Amino acid sequence: MKSRIRKSIMAMLLCLTLVGTSSISALHADASEVNGDIQSGQSVGAGGNAGTGDESSDVADAVKDSELDGEGENDGEPTEEPAAEEPSDEEEQEEEKPVSIEYQTHVQSYGWQKTVKDGALAGTSGKAKRLEAIKIKLTDLPEKYEGSGVEYAVHVQSYGWQNAVKDGAVSGTSGQAKRLEAITVKLTGSIADDYDVYYRTHVQTYGWLGWAKNGEKAGSATASKRMEAIEIKLVKKGEDAPESTGNAYKCPLVGYQTHMQSYGWRSKGYDNAVNGVTGKSKRMEALKISLPDVEGTTGYTGGIAYQVYVQGNGWQDWKSDGQLAGTTGKSKRIEALRVKLTGEVAEYYDVYYRVYLARIGWSAYVCGGDDALAGSMNLSKRIEAMKIKLVKKGDTPPSTAGTTYLQGYQNSDFYYTGKVQGQGTTGKIAQGSTVGVTGKSKRLEGITLYLNQDESIANLPKGSIQYAAYLSSTGWTGWSEQGQFAGCDDGSRGMEAVKIKLTGDFAKHYDIYYRTYVQKYGWLGWAKNGQTAGTSKISYRMEGMQIKLVSKDASAPGANSRYYTQTRKSSGPDAAMYARANMYSSPTQYIIMVDGKTHRVGIYQGSRGFWTCVKYWACGDGKPSTPTVRGVFSVGNRGYYFNSGAYRCFWWTQFYGDYLFHSVLCWPNGSIADGRVGMGLSHGCVRLEMPNCKWIYDNIPRGTTVVVYN
Repeated sequence: MKSRIRKSIMAMLLCLTLVGTSSISALHADASEVNGDIQSGQSVGAGGNAGTGDESSDVADAVKDSELDGEGENDGEPTEEPAAEEPSDEEEQEEEKPVSIEYQTHVQSYGWQKTVKDGALAGTSGKAKRLEAIKIKLTDLPEKYEGSGVEYAVHVQSYGWQNAVKDGAVSGTSGQAKRLEAITVKLTGSIADDYDVYYRTHVQTYGWLGWAKNGEKAGSATASKRMEAIEIKLVKKGEDAPESTGNAYKCPLVGYQTHMQSYGWRSKGYDNAVNGVTGKSKRMEALKISLPDVEGTTGYTGGIAYQVYVQGNGWQDWKSDGQLAGTTGKSKRIEALRVKLTGEVAEYYDVYYRVYLARIGWSAYVCGGDDALAGSMNLSKRIEAMKIKLVKKGDTPPSTAGTTYLQGYQNSDFYYTGKVQGQGTTGKIAQGSTVGVTGKSKRLEGITLYLNQDESIANLPKGSIQYAAYLSSTGWTGWSEQGQFAGCDDGSRGMEAVKIKLTGDFAKHYDIYYRTYVQKYGWLGWAKNGQTAGTSKISYRMEGMQIKLVSKDASAPGANSRYYTQTRKSSGPDAAMYARANMYSSPTQYIIMVDGKTHRVGIYQGSRGFWTCVKYWACGDGKPSTPTVRGVFSVGNRGYYFNSGAYRCFWWTQFYGDYLFHSVLCWPNGSIADGRVGMGLSHGCVRLEMPNCKWIYDNIPRGTTVVVYN
């Protein structure tokens, strides 16, 4: 300001010099006259300007000052008016206003809040209110930043990242109850050369996160967390940045989701969380894996690929980045899994994963790759859950010590041979098939079991199969192992019973099932793991047997019951019916047989192969013109009586449509009208004497198998 005043004075004085020297002399003379006091001895020059007074001295001093300032150097000569000076950089900085950044938020329940700027809080904290939209703009921009602005984009609940907007436009939603979850902000134009924009968010559960800048992501993703407040500020390049510039954006590195038996799709899991169901014996059927924001979280591009081994189908093709691997709606278990990273991120990160296996629990971690494998094959073992995590190369990885994968045996790895009376040794019999001859009265005299164990296959359960035979007259042999014969090799005795067991790790993962075909009984039930199968003390020959090596996670070939007896067989009053009954099973402890040729009904108790006749009656089934339906049926409804013309039938039990067991024909008062049985005479139902039809009504459960035949 002083400089400007001084310059104004100098400009005024310079104007006076334009009048000329004579004007100045006159000014001096006038001054002398006014003073009336010319000093003695002082000469007066030709110009008459030697005298001075207070006023003339002031003027002269001003002129002198002007000369000293370099602005009146042409003493007594006219001068041109000097050009106006440009202000210095310092003076310009003193006048320049700082650039501001203003922002306004739309808040749940409150709507649009007032505009704030330069690092002030917009939104709320501690009130559990979501931000729903935001507007941002720059203010007080000088001319040199003309065309500059601010661009921003938000991540909205359900919608994901929205297109970027700029300079005060609305980003987000209103009236849709959708939370903002993350944001990016960056400067555009020439201002970006001089300033950085910093911003941080207050997020549900996490509180204030670190500062992000210049387009970096701030907030969270995939965690369903609302953004509650935001602060934004400009910082001139070279000046101190805000503290805590890390951890501005919370987003998991890897996400995964499983489809589980009975449960369907589970919620997504992230970064080594358990996904699936453990301890419930539920199979994993399908899965999806993705990197939710690979570039935002790692700084690199790329993806993730995965491959699954499916029950009955084997290895599927590789899937990637959220695609479905496995099956749904087909009840197929996933048994093994491979995972690998792809693209740039694979150069800087490793993927580690582990699976929860049925009956075993968690496997060790495996580091992903084309051949890295977690799970099992050929063991029918379901995966029930999994964990996946990404680890930056050079950081400490999880332990990979322990078992990651189990290899089972192929069906063809186990087989057996037998020695048959009069026929010698059979060829190789595939597991589950019959060794021996059934129904030909030929005894089985010995067996040899074989197991191919490839020592080069890693993680193949090791152990042995041991077996012993019970021979007629001599009893049990000692234990033999695979490849050794157990039985009678001279043809003098036959087998009556057998027991087979597994040892070592083999027994941890497999069961051995076996059953025998015995004289008079036929097939007995399935024994397993060292149980005795067959007969003893009744001199019944074993004619055949079947053996199956079954993973503990696979279904048994049949019921583990009625596999051994010391009781002689009794066929009851009807050997043919008894033999036929033992060909069928029933969901209850009873089975009803109806012979249309002999007009007989048999009631048997027990189970397939072990039926015992408990009732045997004559019946009146359908006459030739209206025969009783033939086939296998089951017991349904029942009732006290129904009327048929002039007759009444009591204690009826349905077995197929309108076909019933019921009483002989009676009069409405209950007396017998036609009590004949033992012949075909009905319209298709099976007539029984009153006590017999009532016994069925009282004792036979719904669902019991009924077999009608000729």
